[in-house]
Amino acid sequence: MTAERLHAHLHRSSTLGRGLLARAAQLADLDRAFRDWLAPMGPWARHVNLANLDAERVALWSTSAAAMTPLRYRQAEILAWFEAKAEARFTRLNITVRSSGTIRRAGV
Repeated sequence: MTAERLHAHLHRSSTLGRGLLARAAQLADLDRAFRDWLAPMGPWARHVNLANLDAERVALWSTSAAAMTPLRYRQAEILAWFEAKAEARFTRLNITVRSSGTIRRAGV
């Protein structure tokens, strides 16, 4: 590998790393803001976290199945909140429940 190719490879790698770190920071910031916004809605809200945003989907995970009903009930409100904060269009809410070592997915 020539010095130029090595330099180009290292530059691409560092750019990718910065992009991943920026994405992780963005998701962490959105998760904190979402949890703050959700907190007054009930005791179930402390069990809910943002998992990911991709394409038109908001993915949430919860440690309590009891959170699924209020999340489904507030689906439009939650999607609108993420659209305003992330400045993107979201049409689908996915919820994963992780309780007692099991994972169950529910698309809304």
